[in-house]
Amino acid sequence: MLSRKSYEGHAVSEFDNPLASRYDENDALMYFDDVKVPWDRVFVHRSPEMCRRQFHDTPGHIYQNYQAQIRLSVKLKFMVGLARQICETIGTAAMPPVAEQLGRIAAEAAAVEAMVWGMEAKGSMHGDYFVPDRHAVYAAQTMTQALYPQMVNTIRELAGGALIMLPSSVADYADADLARVIASVQVAADGRSPMERVKLMKLAWDAIGSEFASRHTQYEMFYAGAQFVTRGHSFRTYDWEKAKALVATISDRYASPVPATGRAAAE
Repeated sequence: MLSRKSYEGHAVSEFDNPLASRYDENDALMYFDDVKVPWDRVFVHRSPEMCRRQFHDTPGHIYQNYQAQIRLSVKLKFMVGLARQICETIGTAAMPPVAEQLGRIAAEAAAVEAMVWGMEAKGSMHGDYFVPDRHAVYAAQTMTQALYPQMVNTIRELAGGALIMLPSSVADYADADLARVIASVQVAADGRSPMERVKLMKLAWDAIGSEFASRHTQYEMFYAGAQFVTRGHSFRTYDWEKAKALVATISDRYASPVPATGRAAAE
């Protein structure tokens, strides 16, 4: 079993790494060097096309990615709430440029949630099962691959230097002199205690800046494949005929000023 580094295993404490210590879903590769698989347990053998079809010619790929967008919509709402609390704590939430940034990422989070509702509203029955709308799922994937790292960067900008100088770990509070110094510099504008300010900023760092957070950014950008892959899904599943029909409703309602024979002669 080949596993990546465990962020949970390297978490200092829940106070210092509140996300990594609890929500690290480790990844591993199972490698079988010499194993017998009975033929009655084999589903696909040397058929890349069948591998593709079992996901894309069935609702499998849609179910898989529909739940991913539900997960992401909740995650974005958490990120937006975190951004607002950071700004309230450092005293910048009422500044017009900051409020503008908060409004933008709030709109983005709401848009993703609305797209999930759209997947459901436009869905249809597939035999006995309800399937969310295929293109709405791929549209959300295409947008959110770029949206998530942009939101992370926005929250970094909103937090500024507040995330840089934090106690190295909760162990620093065991020293009375260090605890006194920390309390004197970790001042919050929203009335929370210095300890609560540090706790919030530790959470923020684990969400946008730690090794755990960096892995999540990479995951959201590529879990569904490279951007050209998801854009390809969107290209294949969009109702182009309906879109082109809207063009035709305009172009077909008036005649060309040059007769067809005249155009041919001119050409």
